[in-house]
Amino acid sequence: MAINKTAVPDARLNMKIRSLFLDHLAQSANVSASALAAGVKSSAVYAERRRTAAFRDAWALALAEGYARLETELLAEALQSASGRTADGTLKARAQKHRLAIALLNAHRASVKGGAPVAAAKPAVPDLATLKAQLVLKLTHMRQRAEDNAAARPAPETEPEIEGAPHADA
Repeated sequence: MAINKTAVPDARLNMKIRSLFLDHLAQSANVSASALAAGVKSSAVYAERRRTAAFRDAWALALAEGYARLETELLAEALQSASGRTADGTLKARAQKHRLAIALLNAHRASVKGGAPVAAAKPAVPDLATLKAQLVLKLTHMRQRAEDNAAARPAPETEPEIEGAPHADA
């Protein structure tokens, strides 16, 4: 029985597509626009990010650069002085736009600067020997702290009992 095998194209991105995507991402900090500029769907680059740690790291660096560029451009625009004929409403609208943009940049700053993990990034799972060593180390530290705390407490002052002497409770 012959099985009909059709060639399935490799969904991985080649180096040229990766480079185009990452260069555009560093310029724009826009994943969808960067994927379009590289000629692929954004789902393909997200899949590659989940699959490949090196691409995930390069993505994070490009995104950080893109956000730094956007922040710089935003600050430069915000620092431009308005002409004397600018209406008060226009100035308020510009200020609101800048506050919103800065708030959005701050919301993404944690993921860009490493504060919050990227959803697709899975933490490395240590092997059993590493976990055991970490647990033993933690228990050793706990035991040492308990011994140090016990040694730091003053010993209760008790008088030695003398045989035949009356007890205080009697």
